[in-house]
Amino acid sequence: MNRRASAYVMTKVLNTVYTVYFSGVISIEHSLSLNLQKDSAQGGDIINGARNKPNQLTLSVIETDTEHWQGWSSDVLKALETMKRCRYLCTVVTSLASYSNMLLTEITVTQDEENQCGWSGDLVFTEYAAASGWNSPSFKSRNNSSTRTNTGSAGTKKVDNPYQQVTARL
Repeated sequence: MNRRASAYVMTKVLNTVYTVYFSGVISIEHSLSLNLQKDSAQGGDIINGARNKPNQLTLSVIETDTEHWQGWSSDVLKALETMKRCRYLCTVVTSLASYSNMLLTEITVTQDEENQCGWSGDLVFTEYAAASGWNSPSFKSRNNSSTRTNTGSAGTKKVDNPYQQVTARL
């Protein structure tokens, strides 16, 4: 089993953590984007109408029985299908970042003559934000809104570096 794969998936079911390691990870596509509303007012350093879309991650993987035992690849596919069907939240760990609260939203599998004892395919994970969170004040404060807050200080403001400014807004 390739424990040093460039991506793996963890999910918790009934207080037990399950980890899925893949025989091979061909590619990883990270999609971190904004939804822009064209009719919103824009001005200054804040753009009204720009909202974060849920993060999306696409793993192109390959599973084969040759590294493990006969039926391994079908067992992995069944586990992934169960994870999708039951809508288990999971954590996807890659070499670039770790994503929590992800749902497996799409599985595309191909079995061909190159991999007769397994399969290759794409797994699409999408970040899940609870519906109750959309209306809570704490969620709204992190959505790039243009509401100014009074800090109560008229003195000189300490200027943070760009990284600190972005993380403070999140």
